[in-house]
Amino acid sequence: MCNGSVYATGKPRIVDRMGRKQLPVGIESFEDVLDRFTYVDKSLAVQELVNRGGVTLYCRPRRFGKSTFLRMLQCFFEAPMEGFVPDRHGLFDGLAISESDDPYYMAHNCAHPVIYLNLASCGANSYEDSIAKIAGAMAQEYVRHAYLLQSPRLMSFEKERFERIAAEEAKPQELAASLATLSRQLAKHYDTKTVILIDEYDTPVNDAHIHGFRSKVLDFYRSWLSDALKGTTSLYCAALTGVLRVSQESIFSELNNVRFDTTLDEDHAEAIGFTTEEVQALAAYMDRTDKVGEMAEWYDGYRFGNAEVYNPWSVLNYLYGGVAQPYWTNTSRNGIVVDLIRHAGESQTVELAALAGGGTITKPLDLRTVFDDLTQNPEAVWAQLYQSGYVTTNDTGMPNDDELPRRLRIPNLEVGKLFSKELVGRASTLAGGSATLRALHRAIIAIDATAVQSALRQILLDSPSYHDLTNEGGYHVLLLALLYAVDGYRPATSDRESGDGRCDVLLEPLPAKTSRLSAHAMELKVDKGAETQDALTACARDVALAQANRMQYGHGLAGAALVRWGLAFCGKRVAVVCEHIGA
Repeated sequence: MCNGSVYATGKPRIVDRMGRKQLPVGIESFEDVLDRFTYVDKSLAVQELVNRGGVTLYCRPRRFGKSTFLRMLQCFFEAPMEGFVPDRHGLFDGLAISESDDPYYMAHNCAHPVIYLNLASCGANSYEDSIAKIAGAMAQEYVRHAYLLQSPRLMSFEKERFERIAAEEAKPQELAASLATLSRQLAKHYDTKTVILIDEYDTPVNDAHIHGFRSKVLDFYRSWLSDALKGTTSLYCAALTGVLRVSQESIFSELNNVRFDTTLDEDHAEAIGFTTEEVQALAAYMDRTDKVGEMAEWYDGYRFGNAEVYNPWSVLNYLYGGVAQPYWTNTSRNGIVVDLIRHAGESQTVELAALAGGGTITKPLDLRTVFDDLTQNPEAVWAQLYQSGYVTTNDTGMPNDDELPRRLRIPNLEVGKLFSKELVGRASTLAGGSATLRALHRAIIAIDATAVQSALRQILLDSPSYHDLTNEGGYHVLLLALLYAVDGYRPATSDRESGDGRCDVLLEPLPAKTSRLSAHAMELKVDKGAETQDALTACARDVALAQANRMQYGHGLAGAALVRWGLAFCGKRVAVVCEHIGA
């Protein structure tokens, strides 16, 4: 498993033709990467694509190297044309693909016309703007192949159509056929089949979904892509990249030659992203072997097929700047995480707390994104989080089984900090401000039941809707959210086995703080009939706290001592009692 292929053996190859140990942070030109910077060789991925043929859709998180991967394929396959397409013979010398035992693969080097499109900037807030941007991207690619206007193999009417598309004056039906038209014309001119490469194919669809015109864009896509990608005589192979696998029924219904390669699949697991061995080899080359452990904590943790994978964008930035901090989450669009945390109900709040605490949750993953599911089925969000790189799983077997339960986890410290930031933000919002939230946290650490009761009373008055607090579950969600990121503590957990039962909320110190801070076990009750504060206090003491003591909640938790709490709620009133159990 190396150099971009799960089937290859040997060691990772670090290529630095200038010997300057410069890292290609933000460099889009593959030629520049190879000629001027340090490159982690992924060239053997070409073998797998050639072996597959047809159309392959690679689904990976943003900034994981998809664009560099496609640019590599372009440089490998594209035939030269003087004045238009540079001659890249020799570019792959010294890379693993050039030393393949089978000459069949290098026979395709600089041997095919290539169509390359990047649709990352083709998202829009209206259908007209979206199609105009796609038309603009097509026009740019037509202009790149303007030599076809001089081709003796093309008829005059073909050149006239070419000119209309290049000038962004194409009729709607011509635009819908523009990809297939260019593919056929290139194949006709070169007398060999075309390679089609499309980066960020899903961006226009995602934006169309957000702005309410998804069906129109999907109708255009079905015609635009299907005509070019179905088993035509002009297509050698095609590779598309994106984050989400939009369902076959939505776009690819007319294609029977599409292979979907997601992060559950093994065949191309090493093609995109850095493996452990590659990170270690790169760190050694950069004289940063002392940083491998820190990189693993911050940027490792992904599982693609059977390969352990690092986030390449963050690794390169870390080795470049030498500071362990968020890089990927500071540049990627994190709206899916933000929306999930801000609108989480009871079950999702519990699941988010479990993930943030370093635990796992078990979910099936249906990676065939049907956008209606995202609004009609709340569980569909986990598959979207997985494909976007915010959670991962080691349970990658049977990738096409969309009902198989898989254990999801946050991959690393970088992503964990994003979850933490948003969970803290939600807690501050629910508390009515960070000052009230800090007061609640200080009161719990001080084991001051009166102060905890006062802070919760203020929060209940100022923040949640009365209608959201109709049962124990609503208060449970509120307390779990409020107790995220208490200084010196792990995230609060819920319904975890403790003592002789399952405690509502457990709060345990971080390992380095167990000699100084107490562990806390909290039991919640709702007493809708408590007409007075004394009655509510009696419920907290005689029902909630009594149950916590009887069931030995918190037994075995690490901490300087154990504190059991009883909390009783009635509408926006609360009573809090506690008992210090001792060391």
